[in-house]
Amino acid sequence: LNRWDQGYDESRDCDIANDDDGDKDDGNNIEPAVWIPTSNLFDDTSDSKIDKKKDWKHLHQCIREAFPFLRTEVPIKPNSLENRGAKEENGNVADESEIKNDTDAIMSGCNSIKFTKPWVCALIDRTLFPLAPYLYDPNVDLLELYKFRQRGPIPPNSSKLNASRGNNRGQRDQKRRRKDDRFQRNQTQQKQQQTIDCGENETIQTKKISSHEGFTVLRLRPELPRDRRRNVHKILSGGGSQRRDFETVTISNYPLNGGLDSQIDCNNNENATTTAIMVHWSNKALSSLQKKRKRKNDYDADANSSNKADESITATFCVLRKEQVEHQAAVQHIARALKCNQQDIGLAGIKDMQAITYQFCTLRSINIQRAERANHALTGKRIELSRFEEVYDFLLNRGNLIGNRFEVVLRNLKRIERMTSKTENGATVWKERTIPCVASHLDAMVKRVREFGFVNFYGEQRVGDAGHSSRVGVRSYDVGRAMLRQNFAQAIDLIMTGRSYGIYHPGDDEVKAREIWKTSGGNAKATLDAFPKSSSTMVRERDLMKGLVRYGDPLEAIQCVPRNVRMFWIHSYQSYVWNIVATERIKLWGLHAKIGDLYEVSSFEQDGTKSDNINVVEEPDAVSIYQVVLPLPGYNMKYPSNEIGALYNKILENDGVNLNEKCNIHEATAKGSYRKLIQKASNLKWEKVCECTSEGEDPVIDAVQLSFELESGCYATMLLRELMLTTMAREGKISAP
Repeated sequence: LNRWDQGYDESRDCDIANDDDGDKDDGNNIEPAVWIPTSNLFDDTSDSKIDKKKDWKHLHQCIREAFPFLRTEVPIKPNSLENRGAKEENGNVADESEIKNDTDAIMSGCNSIKFTKPWVCALIDRTLFPLAPYLYDPNVDLLELYKFRQRGPIPPNSSKLNASRGNNRGQRDQKRRRKDDRFQRNQTQQKQQQTIDCGENETIQTKKISSHEGFTVLRLRPELPRDRRRNVHKILSGGGSQRRDFETVTISNYPLNGGLDSQIDCNNNENATTTAIMVHWSNKALSSLQKKRKRKNDYDADANSSNKADESITATFCVLRKEQVEHQAAVQHIARALKCNQQDIGLAGIKDMQAITYQFCTLRSINIQRAERANHALTGKRIELSRFEEVYDFLLNRGNLIGNRFEVVLRNLKRIERMTSKTENGATVWKERTIPCVASHLDAMVKRVREFGFVNFYGEQRVGDAGHSSRVGVRSYDVGRAMLRQNFAQAIDLIMTGRSYGIYHPGDDEVKAREIWKTSGGNAKATLDAFPKSSSTMVRERDLMKGLVRYGDPLEAIQCVPRNVRMFWIHSYQSYVWNIVATERIKLWGLHAKIGDLYEVSSFEQDGTKSDNINVVEEPDAVSIYQVVLPLPGYNMKYPSNEIGALYNKILENDGVNLNEKCNIHEATAKGSYRKLIQKASNLKWEKVCECTSEGEDPVIDAVQLSFELESGCYATMLLRELMLTTMAREGKISAP
């Protein structure tokens, strides 16, 4: 193991390191492997106190920590290795050709070898070697990066946290979070100063770079062009793969003399600086750690409560209030006020802009005092943080939301009355008029929705304004459709075109910027110069133009927009397709389950978690309409086996979108899910908000407050649409179940 754990060797690893994409080699060169027997961990034993699984995990951990440049795998050991182990125990040395043949067979996936008990296979881990050409001193910085990765996602300053937890919690918080940004924290960790003798009694102080528990730093070559730094970020973020464990931050003017092994010209480079990349664990990696700890402590919370507290991820839990502020703009304002990354702000869902909304929020690695100070910077932006509490092992993410509680006031209520009259030729003509709304009528309408529910459509907030594109302009699903077609240039053009000015009333600067984009033929630099000075307007468009100016590629420009915004456009198109299919499904069969439909069956595991299984309807009478679901189109999805399944294919084919296979471009990939066709509200009730006039014993209601609760992903506007009786319902196109 020591012989192969030598780190990056330029003469040996230059070919792999020069691969900018970090691709694996073509398989022609078989990696040397060390086979470690583990039979002593798996011997049959009657001692129930021995935790074999824990011993096995600890063995892998010890190997990776002791030898950072090695990785361990668990392929099944071939029989020849079993025999070889017996030979070596007897003092016989295995033939080199025998070792090579077995190793080649394992690495190439040969099926001709009979496998028996598992061994541990240790190989050189070249995953991060492609970073070497970009680094000032790869021998030092790569070692620290590998050590940082092998330790795993450990919360920052956890050792200090453990030592000081107890009576001095307030002092510990004040000391541990004194610095507001990661660069300042990085500089405070470089404490081990050593001296290099430069001759003629001249010395300089250098700081040994060490990977802090929460981050590590990579110094780039001073002559590295700016456009090639993106390759470093790409390699560290996984090269476009689904797994993204690291997040990166660029640091300017970082001291170049950070490593003792570097070749330093003491006379000329005493104050030399370079650009550096700070690497820290992503929110996704920390959330994964949080879930693992939660599962581990579910059954023995009492026994492990102290350990859980000692090793927890610290965050501030609070309530976010916003009024007439768009979701992404609110996140950006909070990130600026806290001087943190947007990924550190955890929210379980997106709330409407046209409302006063309250939602829970977590602020990772931010103490209560710092969060309270942020309210001063948020003054005047109609955003407020309140009800602060320090929490451990709890970070909110998209998908954690259970439901929403709504309070909606309806004013100027009128009831629609339909009348019939006869024409001269005897034909019946329907006429409508408005009359005062009385309490009995309102109570009957609320009771109907409470009992039967409503069609679970996606609202205009998701798919865009209703109407023809010539009247309403560009909708969100138009952008998503262009992205799924991989026509990213068209997607950017649609975003810059925007909504119709007849519905949306922007400022003069915004109108001018969009007009320059149109008349200049898509000149990003000229358009960016014409943008409004306020950074809170045209947020997405500003990110797109900056990306086009910097990279020139439409896909890379779209990747400059926050990921949740990019995914919103994709989800918008999926929602648009779902709405069309749901409408046709109701027209065909009403509120009854049919053979070939999909329905959801919920079950609970032993640990209390809920799991949903999707089945095909075979006996319609045994399935309730409230169990029927429709798929949100995406890869690896099950579709109805009746006419509705064919409708999905027709819509996607007409739009030129293929969602059957997963695309290697995130911005052209749609992950599907299932959504109930009919949804019910919980605790639906109403009360008057002003004095009412009376018509006999039935008072007239002019304004009313509705309160109800909906599951996550359901839209209050769709409940109101059903409550107020749409034209479809008045014409009798939907029958009661």
